[in-house]
Amino acid sequence: MAPRALLLLACLLGPEPAAAGLFGPPKFVQDACKRWCAVGSADADAFEACSRCNEGPQTNPACSGGADCDYCQREIAFPRRWPKLWREEPTFEGKMAKLEGKTRCWCDTGCPVYYVKSWLFCGRECAAICHRVPADVANATVISV
Repeated sequence: MAPRALLLLACLLGPEPAAAGLFGPPKFVQDACKRWCAVGSADADAFEACSRCNEGPQTNPACSGGADCDYCQREIAFPRRWPKLWREEPTFEGKMAKLEGKTRCWCDTGCPVYYVKSWLFCGRECAAICHRVPADVANATVISV
């Protein structure tokens, strides 16, 4: 019964808790963000890293400016990019570098919330990504004779 309750909770939460800090970044990320933000705009790399700290969950840049995107395109099934200092930060132990170019689909993410969301709400899109199947094939209807 507990796994079903957790699944329901994950479905109801949406992306807002991550932005609001319910789960929030770990302390080592918060500490790195404080260091980068203390530098200010004097260093372009630090400014870019600090900006990412304050932007909340990353969304697909192709979906900005009023582009017509569904939830999966906007939140899950796009390659994520990280600022240079995020990829090179020693306290992150190379984790961000490994996520460079990865999606939030179940095969790429280490986050349990996005794992469940990608599985529940973006099954077709993530199946195409995770199994490296072209999207038109994943969207095709199979008719058996």
